[in-house]
Amino acid sequence: MKKTILILISLFWLMSCGGSAKQESDYTQFSDRDMMALANKKFDQGDYKSALEFYNRLLLDYPTSDLHIDVQLKMAETYGRMDRFEDQMDLLLRLVRENIIPNEIPRIYIQFGKFYERSAVFNPGIVTNDSIDYQNALNYYKLATKYEDSNDTEAKAEATYRRGLVEAKIGDINAAISQYQMVPSLYPNSVFSVLAQMKLKNPEDVSELAVSDSALAVYRNELGLVAPEPVEEEAPAVIEENEPSASGDEGNMDETLDMMKENTQEQSLPETETTVPDSL
Repeated sequence: MKKTILILISLFWLMSCGGSAKQESDYTQFSDRDMMALANKKFDQGDYKSALEFYNRLLLDYPTSDLHIDVQLKMAETYGRMDRFEDQMDLLLRLVRENIIPNEIPRIYIQFGKFYERSAVFNPGIVTNDSIDYQNALNYYKLATKYEDSNDTEAKAEATYRRGLVEAKIGDINAAISQYQMVPSLYPNSVFSVLAQMKLKNPEDVSELAVSDSALAVYRNELGLVAPEPVEEEAPAVIEENEPSASGDEGNMDETLDMMKENTQEQSLPETETTVPDSL
């Protein structure tokens, strides 16, 4: 009798641990959001190969999912982390050409900005290639903040914050402070408002700040802030600046694409097996 009970307990344990748990190799068990969450988890863990596998499966298995733009943006970021710059640039250029969802365009510009920030790391110098890369990054962040056909305030907050970070990287601390101050003023409920206020404590610091919930809780505590209740924000007015537009005309997508191709051809990428071809 005891033996029978032990066998039943063992079977129950196996079923609860193995039978009901979703196996990562069995894609049919996942919804599109399950797969996205798992892919993002792999990305955060630095397992970029597995992350790409899940992102690609999501695109194949859920062709009508509303996550497609999010997935492709994460794929572009993953390619960048893997130094697969040609794949990253091809994907970003395709997303801009298609322009399926104008509201997402600022996030695509941010990816371009991050691309050039990363390129600058491989092109050290004071007035040489790295300064060109940083200027290209600034141009795309400006495009993101000025893009009128999008009300994605979180993306525009991130672009403004990253403008401050890049200004600090090139040594223009006053410009960095100005951008950091702009974030909580225009986007008070954004997580980047918290990051910007942290940077204002030491604007010369160019390190990347974590954006996890636990990190944000620490920052808010240090700043004496209370986490805001979620609210629906209206899109802020386009930021007026006494400087020429990065593209000449924010609404002209053809000119924007020409600028992207020109910047891609001019900039020097790290010496890896994959580089952006001149044909882009």
